[in-house]
Order: sequence, then structure tokens, then C-alpha cells
Amino acid sequence: MYLESLLAGQILMPAELAQLQELRSLIEGQLSTFEGTPRFYYAGSYGKDTIIRSSYDLDIVMYWPHDTPYTLAGIFSAVGDSLRKNWTVVQPKTVAWRLPFDNGFHVDVVPGRAIDRGFRYANLYRTDTGQSLQTSIKVHIENVRRSGRRELIRLLKLWRFRRSVPVKSFVLELMAIEGAKGTSLTELEPQLSAALIHIRDHMRTGSVQDPANSNNDLANSMSASERTLTSTAAGAAIQANTWAEVFR
Repeated sequence: MYLESLLAGQILMPAELAQLQELRSLIEGQLSTFEGTPRFYYAGSYGKDTIIRSSYDLDIVMYWPHDTPYTLAGIFSAVGDSLRKNWTVVQPKTVAWRLPFDNGFHVDVVPGRAIDRGFRYANLYRTDTGQSLQTSIKVHIENVRRSGRRELIRLLKLWRFRRSVPVKSFVLELMAIEGAKGTSLTELEPQLSAALIHIRDHMRTGSVQDPANSNNDLANSMSASERTLTSTAAGAAIQANTWAEVFR
């Protein structure tokens, strides 16, 4: 009941969801002047339905068709230039442009070029290497939504926020799904215990395979220090006497 009450308190109000939708519409309108008819999609916690009220952001992907003549670097640069015309602070991230707001909220705009006509897979431009990264936002969303573990993921995101655990969001989601295999889809406590044990035991040295690209180890996006701190935090949660102690 305690875990269920935590989840109930993390549901976004309709007005808050409407604000996210309006913000996407605003940004999409600002970027819709590009040639090539790019398509826009929700990604991140909104797309996967794993948002928690305590800490959330907005991820928007923007994919050009597979036969566009533009280079990935050119697409990435052009989107940044366009955003700077409308926003005071525009920050380059590994595969996105970030628009920071107050209280830590931000919007990430992820430009890319589709690989197929169905826009299922896309190549993104990596600012850290200058190379491309093949992935699929659609596969990521399907992987989480079909897992039956969204409530577990939301609990772990709340744990991450309250305990300042430095684990990447998608890494946390995938480790939760893997760790909870074989446990009840309806009982929260065994799912959460199993996921935390998996994180404790595999975070330091394990790999986290991108379900859309087996060559992409998502764990590499975290430093050795971040991985150690995350494993240690999971171990402390397992040793806690009550869930209230874990989430305080």
C-alpha cells in the first residue's frame, strides 16, 4: 500500500500534461519551416508513459526522411541554429539540443535522419565523436510499454530522484525490466526488490544493450564513478528496514 500511495502521488495533473503538449506544439511550430518534411515524435518518459511528477522533462525527436540530401552534422547544426532564434539558452548535448527552464526542467530536441520509409529506425549525430548512432525511439517506447513494468520504473525513478542516484534514465529502465524478469507483474514489492538486486550486482561492470541496436552498450554513457555510486545506492536500498527509508 505504501508503494502504491507513492505512485498515486506521482501522477501528473491534466493541466501539467497539457502544458507539455503545448510546449511541444510551440517548438514543433518553430522548427516546421525546414525543408524535407521532418516528422516529430514524443520520446523519453512522456512517450514511454513513465513520467513522475517529482522530476520530469520533455524529449522530442525530429526525423528527416531517409532520402533527404542533408548530412547528419548539417541537420544537427541547422536545428541548433533555428532554436537559437527563439530561445535564449540552447545547449548542445551528445545527440540533442537542450532548452533549460526553471527548477531543472528541460526540453531535449533530438534531430536525426530516418533509415527506412517507416521512420522506425534513425541515425543520430553524436557531438562527442562526430559519428552517427543508429537507434529507434519507437523500439525503445515499445520495449518499455510492453514490459508491464512501467509502475516499477516510475518507483525507481522516484528513488533515483530522492536519493540523487546518478544513473541514466534509459539505463535504469532497461535494468529494471531485466532485473524483474520472473516476478509478478502486479505485486510491486518483489519487482522492486529484484530490480534493486540486479542493479547492485550488475551496475559496476555489466553491459546494458540498446534494444534497437545490439552494438550500442548504453552503460558506456555512464562514468565508472556513476556506476559505482548507483550500485552502492541500490545496495543500501536493499539493506533498508522499510520502503519509507528507501524513499525518504
